[in-house]
Amino acid sequence: MVTPETDPELAVHGLVLLGTDTVYAVHMPTFTAPYDFQAVLRVTLDTDTYRTARKRYGTSALFTLSPRTLLLKDLEEGASFPAALYFGHFGRDGELLGEVRVEIEERLYVGHPTEPTIEPAPLRYVLFGREQLYLAHVFTRPPDFDQVLTAQLAGEWLTSAGERSARTVTVPGRPDDLTGRLHPGEQVTAEGTELQVLAEVYLETADLAGEA
Repeated sequence: MVTPETDPELAVHGLVLLGTDTVYAVHMPTFTAPYDFQAVLRVTLDTDTYRTARKRYGTSALFTLSPRTLLLKDLEEGASFPAALYFGHFGRDGELLGEVRVEIEERLYVGHPTEPTIEPAPLRYVLFGREQLYLAHVFTRPPDFDQVLTAQLAGEWLTSAGERSARTVTVPGRPDDLTGRLHPGEQVTAEGTELQVLAEVYLETADLAGEA
């Protein structure tokens, strides 16, 4: 039988869309190939449908994309692909808003699962953004969780020439599980940076419970 696992061209991936003036796409991973990678991308869209809806529903509303095919090799800067745009989760109760073409401007982060160890994994997030800052939980090994948050810093962290536009930060003293995850309203210090967590855009546990 031909399946997405045996024929990656049939795979339907998901992306969380963030931002208004600057738009980001965050891959929604699982631990099963070909979905077993994380990616944070800066993108542009060929219509104003998303930007109009984002301004209507606010910074923390969930918007997702469903490209028909999307492999890690497709995520090079300058690449483009068609996708269905949804308000909400594309695979569940999301509302289809239309078709868009996505162009990748910058690949900010790519990550893969880690090998099992007896040492507990630290709680880590990818910190990125320009006008608005975001935190995307770094996945490691099953069971795990996918989480995207909006944030601001108690202090200034602006992207300047020559500075990385995304970086990983470790939250000390917190287990890398649901009990240790960041929550809206929290203020924490991660590697010398004071973070104020504003809102939770996306949280998923079932897709990262383990290998299928």
